[in-house]
Amino acid sequence: MNAKSRAKQQAGFTIMQMVITVVIIGIVSTFGLLGIRNARAEYRVRNSARVFASYLEKARADSVRRHAASGSQASVETFDVGTNTYAVTMDYGDGTVVTKTFQLESGVSFNTIPKKVTFDWRGRIDKYWVFQVKSDEIDRSIPVDVSGSGDITVEEQHFPDENIPAISVASVSDDVDRSTPTPTPTPTPTATATPSPADSPSPSPTATPNGNGNGNGGTNGNSGSGNGNSTPTPTPTPTPTPTPGASPSPSPSPIPQCVITLSPSALTLSQSVSSSKTGTSTVTLANATGVRTISASLAGNGKSLVLGLSLVRLDGNGSSILSVTSKTGSGNRGVFQVNVTTDPACGSGAHLTVTVKN
Repeated sequence: MNAKSRAKQQAGFTIMQMVITVVIIGIVSTFGLLGIRNARAEYRVRNSARVFASYLEKARADSVRRHAASGSQASVETFDVGTNTYAVTMDYGDGTVVTKTFQLESGVSFNTIPKKVTFDWRGRIDKYWVFQVKSDEIDRSIPVDVSGSGDITVEEQHFPDENIPAISVASVSDDVDRSTPTPTPTPTPTATATPSPADSPSPSPTATPNGNGNGNGGTNGNSGSGNGNSTPTPTPTPTPTPTPGASPSPSPSPIPQCVITLSPSALTLSQSVSSSKTGTSTVTLANATGVRTISASLAGNGKSLVLGLSLVRLDGNGSSILSVTSKTGSGNRGVFQVNVTTDPACGSGAHLTVTVKN
């Protein structure tokens, strides 16, 4: 075998082949790492939602078990949008109602406005509510529903309260029998007492003046006595003379601050009713000077709503229309907060409360 044949049998990979192989390995590894990351984030948000729902169930059962009176009812409270802590008030087994704070898992927060639900002794709350537990790493939000009767569901709601038709209750004007009794009773006459002569009042005697004038007319004759005690005349205080040419300093007028308002400040949208999927609110700037850029965003960096502004820039005073559109899906129900700000800042901004129903 010659040297040329031996070289062909020992041929390896070219540099281009090695580069392509490394790139393919890198792409596959990247997708694998992203998949693992997303799977972990999905697990954390699901686990947080179920643990939170379990504490709602425990609080409800505690109120029913203790037949809790007003003031000692069990409750669950969440805080500002973007926070990951919640407080549970109930009897933890020692006979005393206390409040403990719990925390969602890392990278998970609440996406709906703060709310405190309180369970009465029947396990009911005043009005149904939807908590949204959101992952900060992936676009995933899981609803935890509490119906008015206290039923708790995770990620779905089979019997939403707003879909139950109202019950018409017949009004009763009077439930007392006011008919005339038969036979009609005859009143018994009452005897009238005759006054006796002894009951007549005796005449009062008339006082007779004694006529012994003693000259005490009540005048002591001191009106004409001069005792020489004259009253001193006060010395007047001299008034300062203004300096010629000097003028008083005018008080500086306060500069009115820029104010931003929303009208209305709350909207109610629906995911299923076409006419209620979108709502609008007017953004108004008052006492504004210069050009300002308006922006609107959902608190907590959520994506449950579609926001739009008719005008993004305003020069001085003016108005812009903010449109809000709901998205479908169980993760987009609840009560959300939309923050409207300007650059440069106009006051502390404004907040729009948006309620999204089925």
